[in-house]
Amino acid sequence: MSIQEQLQAAILAAQSTPVPTHDSSCPVPANVTTAPSTVPVEIPTADDVPAAPKFAIKNLDEKAVLVQVKRRMYSPYKHDAEESEKYGAGNVNKHLFEGRDNRVKEAISKYTTVYNFVKDNTVPWTTGVELLNIVNYMEFTAGLRPLINEADQAVEDLYNNWDYEVTADLHRLSQIATSKGKPNLVNPSDYPDADTMRARFSIEVRYMPVPTADGFDPRLGISDDDKATVQKQLDDASANASTHVLTQMLKPMRAAIAKLSVPIGNDGSVFRDSMIDNMVDVASRMAKVNISDDPVIAEQIKDLQSLVGTYANNKDMLRNSPSVRAKAATQIDDLMSTMQGLV
Repeated sequence: MSIQEQLQAAILAAQSTPVPTHDSSCPVPANVTTAPSTVPVEIPTADDVPAAPKFAIKNLDEKAVLVQVKRRMYSPYKHDAEESEKYGAGNVNKHLFEGRDNRVKEAISKYTTVYNFVKDNTVPWTTGVELLNIVNYMEFTAGLRPLINEADQAVEDLYNNWDYEVTADLHRLSQIATSKGKPNLVNPSDYPDADTMRARFSIEVRYMPVPTADGFDPRLGISDDDKATVQKQLDDASANASTHVLTQMLKPMRAAIAKLSVPIGNDGSVFRDSMIDNMVDVASRMAKVNISDDPVIAEQIKDLQSLVGTYANNKDMLRNSPSVRAKAATQIDDLMSTMQGLV
């Protein structure tokens, strides 16, 4: 073979010759470097990696029910045709049973208490309908029933004493008529009879399930667009519920800061226990009505409960100590700023 052919053959032979493995029992010369042995690494698959804990979010229909409370009340106002004509613009109404010291106002006050209780312990859904946290259902109904009973009893008491109340109110109006020279102000026909009056008072409570986007009977042929509309209403209701919770807590907090910022001894600085009591009450109620799965909302409620709990047992210090007042105002303001950033 030529020299070139011999060189090529040598190169091919070198490439095909197996590389001998190193015997660990034989010492390696100091001037020889060996490559580290390769240890196979087992790469974990997705199935081998533990799943991150999931935060369960319930659907709105699992967390709440709808509550509708319908009130009807006798209205102690009567259109005054003569005064309206004299006035020449709009209508003038005569206010019957004016003042608080009468059974008509007592019955109306009891009905208003029912309304306020419902509003205080629910979050808005739509006009006249509220969302009630299902966890709070038993406590809610237990508190609502006696209030309705008291309202019904007040109406029954008014019914039994209707003639007395009408006579007393006619006497009141006659005194006004005499002093103002308006004899037509007194008119017995302005008052309904007792049965008619009682029929104008009523309270009706309805509990209904929260609708779901996929809860329609397929036979109705509800379109996907209509289902999407329902889902948006549900999403909006959840967002509005969170905003309502924060807004309700912010109201007494603003009032507290305004009061605590006035130096002791100045006009408007008088401290009343109700300032703290109102924050304690709203924090407690919002903890019950909250239907949000957002842990941030729950944390804001706990922070307010913790903060006002500190001062609930130290009201005298807030009443008398400028430094304690200043500290409380700063702490409430800091928490309020956080809440405002979430609204």
